[in-house]
Amino acid sequence: MEAARTVVELAAALDPVVDERGSPKKQETAAGMPILQPTDERRRTGSHYTPRTLTGPIVKHALGPAFERLGPVATPEQILDLKVCDPAMGSGAFLVEACRALAAKLAEAWARYPDRKPIIPADEDEELHARRLVAQRCLYGVDKNPLATDLAKLSLWLATLARDHEFTFLDHALKSGDGLVGLTQAQISAAHWDTSKPGLPLFRQLVKDRVAEAMKDRAEIQAAPDDTGRAIQEQRHRSLEARLQDVRLVGDAVIASFFSADKPKAREKKRAEVESWLTGSLDKAWDKLVAIGATLKQSEHPLTPFHWEVEFPEVFARGNGGFDAIIGNPPFAGKNMIANTNRRNFLTWLRAIHDPSHGNADLVSHFFRRAFAMLRQGGTFGLIATNTIGQGDTRTTGLAPIIAAGGSISRAIKRLRWPGAAAVVVSVVHVFRGQIRSPVLDGREVERISAYLMEGELDDPPALLGVHSRKSFQGTNPVGAGFLFDDERALKGETSDIATMNKIVEADGSLRSFVKPYTSGEDVANHPEHMHTRYVIDFGDLTEDQARSEGGALFQIVERMVRPVRQKDKRAHRRVNWWKHGEPQKGLYAAVRELAFVLVAPQTSPHLQIGRRINSGLFASTVIVFTFDDMQRFSLLQSRCHEVWARFFSSSMKDDLRYAPSDCFETFPFSREFENSPTLEAAGRAYHVHRAALMIARNEGMTETYNRLHDSTETAEDIRRLRELHAAMDRAVFEAYGWHDLAARAAPVFLDETTEDDHTYQGRLFWPSDFRDEVLARLLALNAERNAEEIRLGIAPGMKGKARDEEDDEVTADDD
Repeated sequence: MEAARTVVELAAALDPVVDERGSPKKQETAAGMPILQPTDERRRTGSHYTPRTLTGPIVKHALGPAFERLGPVATPEQILDLKVCDPAMGSGAFLVEACRALAAKLAEAWARYPDRKPIIPADEDEELHARRLVAQRCLYGVDKNPLATDLAKLSLWLATLARDHEFTFLDHALKSGDGLVGLTQAQISAAHWDTSKPGLPLFRQLVKDRVAEAMKDRAEIQAAPDDTGRAIQEQRHRSLEARLQDVRLVGDAVIASFFSADKPKAREKKRAEVESWLTGSLDKAWDKLVAIGATLKQSEHPLTPFHWEVEFPEVFARGNGGFDAIIGNPPFAGKNMIANTNRRNFLTWLRAIHDPSHGNADLVSHFFRRAFAMLRQGGTFGLIATNTIGQGDTRTTGLAPIIAAGGSISRAIKRLRWPGAAAVVVSVVHVFRGQIRSPVLDGREVERISAYLMEGELDDPPALLGVHSRKSFQGTNPVGAGFLFDDERALKGETSDIATMNKIVEADGSLRSFVKPYTSGEDVANHPEHMHTRYVIDFGDLTEDQARSEGGALFQIVERMVRPVRQKDKRAHRRVNWWKHGEPQKGLYAAVRELAFVLVAPQTSPHLQIGRRINSGLFASTVIVFTFDDMQRFSLLQSRCHEVWARFFSSSMKDDLRYAPSDCFETFPFSREFENSPTLEAAGRAYHVHRAALMIARNEGMTETYNRLHDSTETAEDIRRLRELHAAMDRAVFEAYGWHDLAARAAPVFLDETTEDDHTYQGRLFWPSDFRDEVLARLLALNAERNAEEIRLGIAPGMKGKARDEEDDEVTADDD
């Protein structure tokens, strides 16, 4: 009752339609009453509420398949048997919209079947009476925030307000708890989160009986006439809650055992202990179960599990169980936000219940998985998501496994700017449990919508291509700054300075072979000719005795500055071989031994920057090295075509591109005849020659040069020419692929927040989003085609005898 009083106080304070006692004001009518949509701090959209411009279409298309299934002659009983849920309901805007939509259908059914139309009370009209029945029988909602639950009730009360009637009873349908943390009835019966476990026979019957009893009480609440007193409904609700108390308690105890430990073995030990209590005397077990369950309420982030099948049993116990529609705007949160705002092991729990999934996926992908699991066959969910729902780990955690499990994306808006002032771009996705025809993507019918939220058949990540194997590498990571001679870091005491190095090698010329130029990603990006600014000590494969004997003063530096650090390293081979580079990348230097020049790129940079550099010395792990230097491949890699691919499949560091060879290069399908394309070679050479001359003339590196290229206010002739040559190179790349239509339309424009939703491309001279999507879709299809060819030929990576050689490719955090 305390929560009810809180809501009454909120109602009295925030809306004039109720008095201080929570009773409807008799001089007001319910028709057209505004729906309260207060601020909900859980939302990551930056908006105070989900506007009706979004809730209306989302609810319409989520309910559409259910209405279509029932057909034009649906009976009132069939309409009232529909079940609709918002799993993160906030203040209830979606449920209010669903209430309106279902009530309208119910009124239409009454018109078709007038003998089934109830008597409409004097203080209600037909539409209002329909809304009251729908709210009590069809709508369900959950939120982890109890205040949000109260606000959702208030919203629905205001939507169903009748002058002489008490508020619609909603306690059985709108509940508080974490919708992502809970067990099914079978899992509770088994006392295990693993559904493959057989369960406990005696306890299984207890769970079954309690849930069946609760269903009877819930049926009485839902079927109660409109004039049933609230006190009667509350008594029924208390009765069913009491029946479920023990079942919830066991579910909470099992979940508490999961969250009690970091390691699987320790979790299983605690869970087995809970199971042992249940197989003994139940009378003695309850106090222990209460105690372990209570631990979920403790600590900085208390947790209230929500066991969907126990709380809403009539939804799942019916034939073809599950919700007909699920709607809403679940919260968005990245990996760090998930960790910081939830209790320990929350992310581990999500990954355990949603296999496959990735730790870097946005939280909303798990709401997608939960929603799909709770749909009945033929049901649809319509949810708002972060606009990364079709990208990277969020895609492989959410949409990709949903489609693999039999779901179909029936409608999608890939990029939608949030209505109002919030500078937020979202995706709106409807998923049907089953197969769908003629889905709608961004307002147009297509053959199929993929997990990338693009037209096409491809849902999985692009395949590694054997043709690119061992042709791109990250450079050496010495694992120990003491190996370096670096003037800047020497000032901080982290390395030796270059003057010291010169003195050492001048004093003993035999040591010169142990000191090599060391080119970093910063050198590649910022030096006009990509030249090194540091040196590195390298004893190669010498034994410790050999290095000590031959290395002289250089060995003494490494022993003094590197050995103490490496003795603390977790990896045994680094501790033992402390005078050797931790990640030497021998494969790289073997692959480029015969080359005079190589193509290089900084691993992390604000732009895709491919340079051509003399092959000398060692490259740092912050450099990507390609084992070729021809202008055809340069054109392909430096083109916007490749940049679209690289930005989509790479990770990012702030707004920078973080180029990973396995994700960006080894999957990228080259045009088949690129080596025989004089146009491609000429375009790349003209571009590279002009860029090189421009950088030397300005004494600026690639980063500053591309900053100018993307600056719409930069009008210098040399930059204008670079833009022209870049566009010409892009067109040559498309022609090499045979995509003449794309070549004819490849026109980069300066993008800003008014023309581009993705902040990654804002402030750049690039192609608009629709064109980028078309390019990406074709590249994905080509990747799949090339992979299929390699599989037929038996040369695809991962096939027998074709496993990717990982020797020396292991990359660690850079300490150079």
